[in-house]
Amino acid sequence: MRLQVLAAGLCASTLLNGCGLVLGISSGEYDPDPFGSDGGAGGAGGQGAGAGAGSGQGAGAGGAGGQGADPEPPPCTALLDDLEDGDGAILRCKDRVGSWYTYNDGTRGGTQTPLPGRPFLPIAPGHGPSEYAAHVAGSGFVSRGAGMGFDLNFAAGGAKLTYDASAYSGLTFWAKAAAPTHIYVNFPDRDTDREGGVCEGSGCGDHFGKGIDITTEWAQYTVMFDILSTDGWGVPAPPAFDAAHAYSIEFHTAKSTVFDMLVDDIAFVP
Repeated sequence: MRLQVLAAGLCASTLLNGCGLVLGISSGEYDPDPFGSDGGAGGAGGQGAGAGAGSGQGAGAGGAGGQGADPEPPPCTALLDDLEDGDGAILRCKDRVGSWYTYNDGTRGGTQTPLPGRPFLPIAPGHGPSEYAAHVAGSGFVSRGAGMGFDLNFAAGGAKLTYDASAYSGLTFWAKAAAPTHIYVNFPDRDTDREGGVCEGSGCGDHFGKGIDITTEWAQYTVMFDILSTDGWGVPAPPAFDAAHAYSIEFHTAKSTVFDMLVDDIAFVP
């Protein structure tokens, strides 16, 4: 998860000017966690990186004269982020705080925007009346692909903690792409993420996920937790997605894919 350099010819936002293209992907190429212990490039707010621009993470400014503490965050609702605040942080609430990030497999010559490690800012327009949506575009990642995502519980000081999503049954969101694109919605948890201390070395990273097809028109997609699966190479093999100890949510494209997609109005399913 280290910084990649954009090639000079990459469109700043190919979704907006129609220069996206998607290569074919076979179902056998599904790798719910594309990186494991092999590294790759990671973005602001991801594991091993700082908080993205506009993040609600960490200690905030105090009251008048620098005294006092941040006000108590509001209770959480099912909505994770509608991007309407225009920053790179998900909606902060009690026990839930995180930033958007991009990542890739580190292929030399691969191109991506936003660049991993750089501030992640929504772009306009979003779904329906929405002003903003999360956006990622790129190509040339031939090993394990690339994508974008956000952490669910990033504590002050940079500690990546789990989030209890067991009160929910799935995830729903709106998405579109410059060209039809097959993506994977991944859910790193305590059993599959290295931070959890359960998986072993190169056996980490086989996250639970689900493949879906994104079209060129805005559409709503729902992924239920009880249908998630891994590729099966994780060590030890996790029995099922541990929603009570989730780390993050990622929207991942497979290797050798030219991608250009928008995601908006991400929420848990009660």
